[in-house]
Amino acid sequence: MADYSCIYTLGAITFNNGVFGQGSNDDLYWIDTIHGLDGPTLRVPSEDVPFGHGGIVHKSWKGPRHPVIEGRLIVQSVGPSACQERFNAMEAALRAALEGMLAPTSGTLAWTAPGDGAHSLAVFYERELDIQPADNYRTRHFDFGLISESADI
Repeated sequence: MADYSCIYTLGAITFNNGVFGQGSNDDLYWIDTIHGLDGPTLRVPSEDVPFGHGGIVHKSWKGPRHPVIEGRLIVQSVGPSACQERFNAMEAALRAALEGMLAPTSGTLAWTAPGDGAHSLAVFYERELDIQPADNYRTRHFDFGLISESADI
């Protein structure tokens, strides 16, 4: 389900949209990994058998989805002397988009996987945005977590 090659949108931020390298001037929010989009957490209540071996498994339920998105900010539009300013602007835009999805206000994570059609998921911002320099300060690594009330996509 989590196809890293397709374009994702989350509020005003578009991921994986543009050309990496090859003389491109595109600044990119690039997704490397998405955890938790393939399926919801499962709630499987169980208890030990009293005074015996084994357990009793009760009715199971699907829980909320907790997608965690990891990726990179890539700046190609400016030279090394102006990169820091552009990284800061991209980080601020991503942070603003996420903070606009604090409950009770939801946002939408949307994508269209080739051959699989369009998907969308109402999400809330759940785990803080963490951004760290990477590749000898040439890119920035980011990760953040979302939560969706929906068990199914």
